[in-house]
Amino acid sequence: MKLTREQRMKLHIALEHLLIKVREMKKAHPEIKEGTTEAPRPEGYVEDDPLRYPGNTEWVNLINPENEEFDKVILEILATAPKPDPAKMAKLTDENLWVWGGPTPSWCGSMADDTLVRGADYFGAKNVVYVYGPTNEHMMQMHSKYNKMLCQINSNCRTAGAQGNLTDEENAEYLSKLSLQYPNIVGAMCDDVSVKFLNIALPEGFAERYHALKKYNSKLKMYGTIYVGEPETKDLSLIEPYLDVINLWFWNKDSILFYDEHIEACQKAFPGKPILQGIFMHEYGRTNAGNLIELLKYQLDKAREYMAKGIVEGVVILGDREIKKWPAVAEALREYLQNQ
Repeated sequence: MKLTREQRMKLHIALEHLLIKVREMKKAHPEIKEGTTEAPRPEGYVEDDPLRYPGNTEWVNLINPENEEFDKVILEILATAPKPDPAKMAKLTDENLWVWGGPTPSWCGSMADDTLVRGADYFGAKNVVYVYGPTNEHMMQMHSKYNKMLCQINSNCRTAGAQGNLTDEENAEYLSKLSLQYPNIVGAMCDDVSVKFLNIALPEGFAERYHALKKYNSKLKMYGTIYVGEPETKDLSLIEPYLDVINLWFWNKDSILFYDEHIEACQKAFPGKPILQGIFMHEYGRTNAGNLIELLKYQLDKAREYMAKGIVEGVVILGDREIKKWPAVAEALREYLQNQ
């Protein structure tokens, strides 16, 4: 979307006011950690998952009215966006819709083994990205009903002890062997593959994981999470050969307004590589709060346009833990999927 100078100015001013408020509230409330906020609960709410870690329900009000004003500007900009042509949009189906999740004590997650199962079934997804938890036959069997499954093989963001004593390379090789027993395993996910690098992503470890994954099953694909802005600011050429599919995420909600530019940058950094589009119900970058529903619908519309062009291969919603954190956002996405 091309913004006018006036639109950019309004967006930037509203963002600066929001960032000032967020910094003030973080300083005043250091106990509120990233990803641990959730919508206020209705009176009489009873949690039905004893293994879920509850979050803070006051944060949303603490960052208003600045967050509401920022959203108001975004909505004004979205109102000027060209209307999508349904004839030029692919459908999100059993083939290309995924849900991300797994047992974790972080970000208001749940340590229940079936947390991803509940999340995927909520959205009616037939494909899952299983992360955080252990790679073992018990968990593979639990998720064997899904058409396709990706499993995390690296230690980034992993629940303590879940990887055991295995290195990332050994974990990849074990998954390769498990895929012969569980044919719905179609690949591996490497979470946060480039965030620790400043200017250039170094290849150490990438080649080893890549070849280990394909040791027993050459058809398995290596997926890696990349955040918009990284292809524009970092040299990713040294890790490009070891990623078959790019799992692209928009960390800051206002970045979604520039969807086309970010897809173009990703294509330039990873020529010919398909993109799996990530959808954040929890907006981590600017607000640490629930994402703007209208903005997520716009993102889904854009993803479906690029799916029709053969550039984006599918969409993955994060995920299981966010459904209870932001029930209105989750319900809106579910309705979108049912009525597309």
